[in-house]
Amino acid sequence: MKDQYQNVLRSADTPGGASVESIIIAEQHLGIVFPTSYRKFLLEYGAAIGAGYEIAGVFTSSDDEPPTWRDVIAATNQTRRVAGSNLAQTLLPISGDGASLTYYLDTKDKEQSPVIAFGPGVDGETVAESFEEFVVKLSNGKLNV
Repeated sequence: MKDQYQNVLRSADTPGGASVESIIIAEQHLGIVFPTSYRKFLLEYGAAIGAGYEIAGVFTSSDDEPPTWRDVIAATNQTRRVAGSNLAQTLLPISGDGASLTYYLDTKDKEQSPVIAFGPGVDGETVAESFEEFVVKLSNGKLNV
């Protein structure tokens, strides 16, 4: 799984790794601690866009242009405003299917962080047992929901 995960992200468009300081600021802003696997992703890649998928993250962008990648802070703030207390504060929206499903990283477990889907007719279904598994399945179009 690790090799597939690395291969997927090496072929993705990324902004480059986020700084430790920017990750800590993001965690403080969101009131959570990122799971180890997601933190490693942020440190190495920042965020990612591949063929038919994107993964929100932490990155620095130019003020002159709109960001290419999805910002996990902005995505989480927007989700929290809309969902209010109906969605656990430990869930981070990290991706979507481009239509109606949103995929959330569950940050309760700092080592094995499952990814959960929410959308019409899908109410918290686990689509991957870990962040790495999610990235591989997402890139292969094999998320079964």
